[in-house]
Amino acid sequence: MNIDWTSIVDGTAKVLVAGLIFGAGLPLLFTWGLRLWEAGDEHEQDDGTVVAGNVAARLAAYVVFAVVVAAIVVGVLYITQKSIDHYLGIGLF
Repeated sequence: MNIDWTSIVDGTAKVLVAGLIFGAGLPLLFTWGLRLWEAGDEHEQDDGTVVAGNVAARLAAYVVFAVVVAAIVVGVLYITQKSIDHYLGIGLF
């Protein structure tokens, strides 16, 4: 029996990288988006005055959330591409 170690290592590396990107990367991006959202939000100080938030941080949060949503949509479409093609006749990827 001949074992192809290079293809085993290659496949394992691809699964590991995809797991890190989607398993830890998207939640990390979402967390950064929440932190940026908080920095861009106006808040009340102890003396009752309201401090305006950072507009650039709020816009950056929108961009980060859009990237996360786009990654989720692309992932779902990639997983269901054969079903969509079969039932609807739409070829995606």
